[in-house]
Amino acid sequence: METIDVRGLPHPERPPLIMQKLREKGEIQILVEIEPKPLMSMLKQQGYSIDSKFDGEKWIVKIWKE
Repeated sequence: METIDVRGLPHPERPPLIMQKLREKGEIQILVEIEPKPLMSMLKQQGYSIDSKFDGEKWIVKIWKE
């Protein structure tokens, strides 16, 4: 599973990059400073499964389609 660290990217650039990687790979893991609830909701509506956890420093969000 590819890991993408989006913490240094401007917020408007994140969703297009995440969607591109999901189309390419089918599943990814992203590292982000806050839990991306709007993105997670959008992806769930599109049929993706999501698992997120906070490790004390960053959110680790796994996204895949079953």
